[in-house]
Amino acid sequence: MNVQQFKDGITSLFNSLANKRSATGSNTITSVRVPFNELNEIYKTGIGNKIVRIKAGYALKSNAITFTSDEDKTFYLAKLEADMKEAFTWCLTFGRGIVVINDGTDLSQPLEEVDKQNVKFDVFSGDMVSVTQYEMDLLSKRYLQPTYYNVRGYNFHYSRVVDLTYVRTTQDDAPSYNYAGISEYELIYNQLINDGVVERASASILEKNSSLFYKIKGFKNLLERKQEDSIVKYFGMVEDRRSIYGAGLIDAEDEVMNVTQSLTNLKDADDISLRRVAMVSGIPLPMLIGENVKGLNSAGTQEKTSFNEMIELLQQDYLVSKMNQLFGKLGMSPIKFKDNQNVTPLEKVDYETKAIDNAVKLSDMGYDAESYLKERGVEVKSKDEFESEFPPFDDVKDF
Repeated sequence: MNVQQFKDGITSLFNSLANKRSATGSNTITSVRVPFNELNEIYKTGIGNKIVRIKAGYALKSNAITFTSDEDKTFYLAKLEADMKEAFTWCLTFGRGIVVINDGTDLSQPLEEVDKQNVKFDVFSGDMVSVTQYEMDLLSKRYLQPTYYNVRGYNFHYSRVVDLTYVRTTQDDAPSYNYAGISEYELIYNQLINDGVVERASASILEKNSSLFYKIKGFKNLLERKQEDSIVKYFGMVEDRRSIYGAGLIDAEDEVMNVTQSLTNLKDADDISLRRVAMVSGIPLPMLIGENVKGLNSAGTQEKTSFNEMIELLQQDYLVSKMNQLFGKLGMSPIKFKDNQNVTPLEKVDYETKAIDNAVKLSDMGYDAESYLKERGVEVKSKDEFESEFPPFDDVKDF
């Protein structure tokens, strides 16, 4: 037996009217790709530039990286550190930053063995890079990844390029994003706009906090007869001449009335705008605006933990594989990022003490304690090295 259900038209109309305040009924999520010229303008603003500098600076601190050999560390610090930081800055800003391995041969041909002592590196931002060809084989590991990169007429084979891309797009959106990632600024675009609105509105609101009114007899009659132009012109001249440097002049029969208006929740409106920028960027509010942590019992531990976790995710998701890809092309050993970063000297001592205790226990169990400590950024000194830096008291001569 088929049962048909009927909906009364009046009831449906009533429901639609009653639910106008529903978020799903009155709001629609839309997204438009932010053009490069606008991303560039955001990069030149104070808050936009600061967000990128904080993330790139902390994520690529040299003391946060564990190198397999001292030779690799020396090479990185001398020839790669500045280029990697610049490329990652463009990655955050435009969704892409590329490092080109330039060995002096034809850059449009596949890369062969590299002499890392004579090689040089070129860095280009995502707004300069276009893709002339990409992998279309659905089963290829490089599916929807560029085969050739073009920068102002020069073609680079993908084997010569380390392509740092930010948040991955969907496959449908990949062509519109030039097969790169989504910019940090696009992810926080709405919050940046809202912060700009609050910033511009605050001055106007404060300006209206105390308003001056002139009481003029017969002004309403003049308005009704549309003869108020002379009066408006007169008081316009009075206002132009009124300043903190001089007195204003008005007719003796006119009266001036000052009305002070109370402003409520102005600070809350400013705070919520900055809090949303901090929330979506992952940078805690005290660090974003450069102020101390508030609260009687707050030591900033939670903020610091959240910040460190954000930096570690950046390193693991967007940096370590790309850096190892570059190191592999240069015949160098892979790198790792240390577990414990951005700590104070006291926190470092506490961390290293616990790590050494664990290493002693691992050594007793037959494990490689030295490698364990090295992976965690704890420097291991031999007895001879320690005594050369800190000689015994017997060897110290009296003055």
